[in-house]
Amino acid sequence: MILAETSPGIDCIEYNICILVIINTNNFCFSHRIDNDGKVVFDVIFGPAYKGISLGAVVCAALYNDYGVDVGFAYDRKEAKDHGEGGKLVGAAMENKRILIVDDVITAGTAIRESHQMLVNIGAKPVGVSIALDRSEKRSLDDPISSIQAVARDLEIPVVSIVSLPQLQGFLRDSPDYGDDLLEQVTTYRSQYGV
Repeated sequence: MILAETSPGIDCIEYNICILVIINTNNFCFSHRIDNDGKVVFDVIFGPAYKGISLGAVVCAALYNDYGVDVGFAYDRKEAKDHGEGGKLVGAAMENKRILIVDDVITAGTAIRESHQMLVNIGAKPVGVSIALDRSEKRSLDDPISSIQAVARDLEIPVVSIVSLPQLQGFLRDSPDYGDDLLEQVTTYRSQYGV
């Protein structure tokens, strides 16, 4: 059972966190989180369809604007096109390149695992994953590790997040812009499903 599918309201929170990350922060949080102290360790940012596409594009722009770092950008389509440029992949060449996967969240890890396998199949080298929100939730009620921990373990690559659910709770607790009902929803969700 995928726990996030049982959590009404979490998608809305994720969307708002992604907007917060992109619009309301100085120097774009993603670019700060993945810059690695001035040593970028990837050649191309890959944004899985759909939310990863816009996040990946913004991260590329922020890396260039804020740090002068020029990396390629690519994304996939849910379905291959048979006209125009065609195919399933769009953007920078990725064969023999180090790839950073950028997405909004990891739910069960299925999309990231599929992206990882697709990249390996074309001769690319996935070197990490960066996501906007770590839901900090168990993979299942019987498995005490999170989906993020499982992806990092199984794919043997680092997974970093910009915001975690505990950080979101702290933000909601301290912010006058949100009511106690939203904090209560997040707290209840975390107590039931959190790692």
